[in-house]
Amino acid sequence: MRVSGWNPQKFDGEIITAGMDRLERAAEVVATDARRRVPVDSGKLKSSIRVTRLHGDTRRNVRVYAGNRTKGGAYYAHMVECGTVKMRAKPFLRPALNASKSQIQSILRNGE
Repeated sequence: MRVSGWNPQKFDGEIITAGMDRLERAAEVVATDARRRVPVDSGKLKSSIRVTRLHGDTRRNVRVYAGNRTKGGAYYAHMVECGTVKMRAKPFLRPALNASKSQIQSILRNGE
């Protein structure tokens, strides 16, 4: 059997886009669980949890961020997650990731 005119490179863009969509859905699962787990005082940290898809990045990253660097923002996310000398850690991102692993695998494998 001979296949002629087969050009798999023409589908690369669609495959990459579909994979990135799945990564973004998986990251949103983690972000949703992190929002549920984060300790709430003023609500700034909870509202700062977000999923960012880095367009144009050659590594094709999708990231879940918590906190921001703006004045008056939730700059202290890493302190809550990891703790400080004066405050014990109250992790919310790592437990959200660990609790979501099976759902993430399902999304990445099956798109569900």
